[in-house]
Amino acid sequence: MELATPTPDPEDRTGWTARRRLVLSGLVGGLVLVLFVGSGIIGPAGHPVLAVAASISPALLVLLMAGWPKTRRLISAATTIAALANLLAVGYWQVEGTQAPAGPWPLLATLGLAVQIVLECRWSPARRAALVTPLAVLAESVLTVPITGPTTHGWLETVAVCAFWSVIGLAAVAGGLYLRGLDTARLRAVRQARRAQRVQLATDLHDFVAHDVSAMVVQVQAAQIMLAEDPDGTAGVLRRIEADGVRALTAMDRTVRLLRELEDVAGGSPTPLPDATHLPELIERYAAGSTAPATLTMDPGIDTALVPEAGVTVYRVVVEALTNVRRHGPPGAAVTVQLHRQASGVALSVTDRPGDTTDHRQANPFTDRALQREGGTGLAGLRERVEMLGGRLSFGPETPAGWHLRADLPSSALRIPSADGPHADSTGAP
Repeated sequence: MELATPTPDPEDRTGWTARRRLVLSGLVGGLVLVLFVGSGIIGPAGHPVLAVAASISPALLVLLMAGWPKTRRLISAATTIAALANLLAVGYWQVEGTQAPAGPWPLLATLGLAVQIVLECRWSPARRAALVTPLAVLAESVLTVPITGPTTHGWLETVAVCAFWSVIGLAAVAGGLYLRGLDTARLRAVRQARRAQRVQLATDLHDFVAHDVSAMVVQVQAAQIMLAEDPDGTAGVLRRIEADGVRALTAMDRTVRLLRELEDVAGGSPTPLPDATHLPELIERYAAGSTAPATLTMDPGIDTALVPEAGVTVYRVVVEALTNVRRHGPPGAAVTVQLHRQASGVALSVTDRPGDTTDHRQANPFTDRALQREGGTGLAGLRERVEMLGGRLSFGPETPAGWHLRADLPSSALRIPSADGPHADSTGAP
């Protein structure tokens, strides 16, 4: 039996590359530390203890940048080490009797600590940053003592000079917090965008899938009754159920594609949403699956004159209204859909009334709630969509029985606003 040669894991190669980069950066950081310390000890560049402390900050920064972002959790430790090293160095310089010249090292240490304070305030957890940052600002502020030399007016002057020098550390804190705020705002915007996407997808499922599924349920109930009395007519009902199922699956497929973002990955284009031009077909399907008449009245050309967003909104309003009629209305309720131009823009109304022979107190076989109308998530979502277009959505009961739903859209919903008039054509089905 021949053993297959194991292929290297890409993750192993990536990890090995990261380790090599970390080792190389460690060597560079060590070299920086040796050069700085060596120049401070051998050459006349200042106090050697200050040179050692000041060289720690750039060396630690090199190591942090080498393993970024994995070394992000080590920022607090690196900042604490650098701050303590500089505090001890300044304290040693202060108590030393000779007090040799400080040289450029306090300035280098100030710059290194300022960068570490920015990183600490931006990336570290809030509680940890609240503990480490004051220590780093204190270490940065006392670095002015070797620069100005021993004070002649006592400790009050020293405190004042350190407070002035702490402005650099406080500016670093402000910069880090500002960057942290930008990150927080970006994450909040991403969460809000994802929530808006989820709400939009849920609305799509409610508007399209619920309508088709409710139509399927009603027609299945009708098919059960017709199966014994009219076997030939049952075939037509089953064909309509099949068509509704295909539309429901198409809507679900469109939603899943949006969830998985397959349009960009696969290079395809999203399925276009139905708009006002599909209203005649929608009314025809509804009338075919109902025993009550459904009538559509539109101004000529108004379905194509709507902007895309308005056309989709009009279609969804009608779908929601028809779904509510089917689910909550009395059997045999006649539906009238009207889409007209008006002086302020476009008016859409959907009205259902019980038929002449219909007892509006009779319960719908689809639900056991007789004439119960609730402004649920569907109507709330429609109201948001209409208001986003600058329009208004209203609904309520009709007298003596029935229900109406009206959407008023502004003139911006039309591509080319035209003079309003009573021109209309009718499309209906018994």
